[in-house]
Amino acid sequence: MSPGGAPPLSSWRAVPRTGASLFAVFLFCLSAAPFAAERPIGPLPENLRAQAVVIDGERDGLWEKSLVVSFPEERRALSTSEGMVRVRAAVNHAAHPFLWNELSRSFAGGATRYLELTHERLARRAGAERKTLATMGTAADLDNLAVAIREYGPFTVAALATAGAETNALRAGVDEGVHIEGENDAPHGTINVLLLTNARLSEGALAQAIIVTTEAKTAALEDLRVPSSYTQGAQATGTGTDSVIVVAGNDGPRVTYTGGHSRIGELIGKAVYAAVVEALGKQNGFLLPGAAPFVTGYLQKLKKARAAAEEWLSLIDGGQEGFDAAWWTASALLRQSEAPEAWRARLKETRAALGEKRTRRRARSLDAGALPGLPRGEYMLVEYVGAFERQPEIFETLTLRKDEDGAWRVLRYKAAVERD
Repeated sequence: MSPGGAPPLSSWRAVPRTGASLFAVFLFCLSAAPFAAERPIGPLPENLRAQAVVIDGERDGLWEKSLVVSFPEERRALSTSEGMVRVRAAVNHAAHPFLWNELSRSFAGGATRYLELTHERLARRAGAERKTLATMGTAADLDNLAVAIREYGPFTVAALATAGAETNALRAGVDEGVHIEGENDAPHGTINVLLLTNARLSEGALAQAIIVTTEAKTAALEDLRVPSSYTQGAQATGTGTDSVIVVAGNDGPRVTYTGGHSRIGELIGKAVYAAVVEALGKQNGFLLPGAAPFVTGYLQKLKKARAAAEEWLSLIDGGQEGFDAAWWTASALLRQSEAPEAWRARLKETRAALGEKRTRRRARSLDAGALPGLPRGEYMLVEYVGAFERQPEIFETLTLRKDEDGAWRVLRYKAAVERD
């Protein structure tokens, strides 16, 4: 519901989708569908004796992807999800944020059960038992995976990281934790690190490797100046859903200490730092001072969509005259679906409930190949958090569509006191 009781602005009416019908199909596809396209990652150094692939898929126009790193024999591993395990594979499963949200709301067992089914399926694919998988989940796109390798003498370390910190970054020791076990099983922003080494690590060395990994991740966040999403002015130290998997080797040197004073600890810290910096640069555009932006298809698309969104917002901030201009610069799909008088009236009602704009800052951005009730295409949701004369905090969400002429235009505008 929009401020003042006005309905959210929308240029289309969603086709109702029931959880029962959607996820009956989903469960069938999960158990019976063939595996999607597979692409190799790497190659990784030979002495790691590991193969990495990403399996690409899609459900209802929303992507899902799995990073699977497999080993020819069981390895000793420490996972923040499973604890101490012997593994044949390590998995980082990614799904679109909208898919996680839908699963959490409508799927029996929520996102946790979805991950269980996905991991069971990946284990069958690898010809392994589920108990021999180390696992984590994320909403960061695996197209933005970062791989950093460091070597010295007999030691090799590889860090494979996915990272998102636009909406869930926090500062440990400052920010409040409000969820109880099982209440919040859908990843939001997440930094996941899979650490591989040829060294034969003791259990204590595995645990200390997680400490060094966490320190390097926090150093990357500090140097990138990533703020807490919850406490204004606070520096983030991580996100609320970070995961780490450390996988030891079977053939390398025996190691009982991986702290920062050791050579292998240095390699771990440098590899993780580099991977997290790259992953956050690709996913969110966070950059070290003076660094050149990463050039990815997603970031190029996002840059154009954000520019169109901000130009359109500047129009509606201008009142009635701006409303008229906003109508004519919006997507043709909007103008084909609704009478301009009705659309302008709803916009006027919503903005009157807000009053004048005081401040506005960009929050999260999401892309999608399809949305309910809309034809398949390229869509981008750009969210802002604003303060207005009559509302101290408002979430403004713009849905943009890449129209047939290649230009990004606004298709939907929503202002609400709570984030979707």
